[in-house]
Amino acid sequence: MLRQWLRRKMPDQATLRQHRMLRLFGERLLEPDYWFCNRHSAAVAVAAGLFAAWLPLPMHTLVAIALALLFKGYLPLAIAMVWVNNPVTLAPMFYLGYRLGARLLGTPELDLEGPLEAEALAAALPLLTGCLLLGLGSALLGWLLVQLGWRWKVQLSWWLRKVNRK
Repeated sequence: MLRQWLRRKMPDQATLRQHRMLRLFGERLLEPDYWFCNRHSAAVAVAAGLFAAWLPLPMHTLVAIALALLFKGYLPLAIAMVWVNNPVTLAPMFYLGYRLGARLLGTPELDLEGPLEAEALAAALPLLTGCLLLGLGSALLGWLLVQLGWRWKVQLSWWLRKVNRK
């Protein structure tokens, strides 16, 4: 069901070929391997999208596409998973990343009374550290959940076939 919905929402190859930002990936973006969903490609896509969503950088989608191309992931799902990071979740995710990074690095909380440029520079390292760790953790968890969920679904369908035969 998810595959059919994604196929309806995705643009055709001509549109992708003409997109200015996607020319960076060339013809590799249009190879059929990246548009076929199986257990490996779905797990890689979820991991790539979740990792890219945590990065405190612009253009998360391009990072997810690059990771999906690098590790043979299902491109539509990788792009969809990036939207875990949206305007509603952006601030809490980055605040959590900053807090984790500050705690791990032992840096004090920011004092917003001083000049903002100095405070922003001081917050960059804890934010990047925390977001990278949370991105790696959520990517690993997402990969594992897809692998286990896919396996469970296959085993359930085998069991149901066996029960229906009796």
